[in-house]
Amino acid sequence: MKRTFSTSSATAFAAVGSAIAASIVATAPVHAATFSCPSGTADNVSGSSGCQYSNTATQDSVTPSKPLTVNEEGFFGLTNWNFGGKIGENAGYGGNGSGQQGLWNIAQVFQPTWQNAMLVFKSGTGTSLVGYQLEKGVTSGTWTSPFEKLLFDVRNTKDVSHISVYFTEGGSTGSTGGSSAAAPEPSTMAGLALAGAGLAAYRRRRAAVKA
Repeated sequence: MKRTFSTSSATAFAAVGSAIAASIVATAPVHAATFSCPSGTADNVSGSSGCQYSNTATQDSVTPSKPLTVNEEGFFGLTNWNFGGKIGENAGYGGNGSGQQGLWNIAQVFQPTWQNAMLVFKSGTGTSLVGYQLEKGVTSGTWTSPFEKLLFDVRNTKDVSHISVYFTEGGSTGSTGGSSAAAPEPSTMAGLALAGAGLAAYRRRRAAVKA
């Protein structure tokens, strides 16, 4: 005797699978991201080819035992940045790295193996990190504080507390604008696979009933 499989049962089964997938995606961790700077801020560093700011990070941690903040944020689509030094603080990183404006110079430390170089600006309360990817071969220039009304909810332009230099060696050359998207979490992928498997099982079962 053939077993019947009602339309209502099929609809309910499919709905459960969709609900599982939706709930897993909804509860997946929210990742930080970087976004393109407005044009009025993007040109605050001479010799730069792109500007991005973080939507969450206020500190650019370089603690050896922890991932670099800029890699967790994925500045310019890259997660293999290395910390070089701070402008005006470390040997070879010339210029002044605080205040409202100044100079930067990395000619003494720049290496031909560097595929990308970036200046990351940090301020204080009410702001987040701002990064400027440098043009190929450019090792010096001027800067103006990016912590202004165009980008942040501040009354007056805020001082830069320090400027960190990061670089990558080999591999991808990254991008020069736009937002960086995080890859789906393993738990999200597993959940979607589970929902898909359930739907596939339903289809096989329905086909068997019709046979």
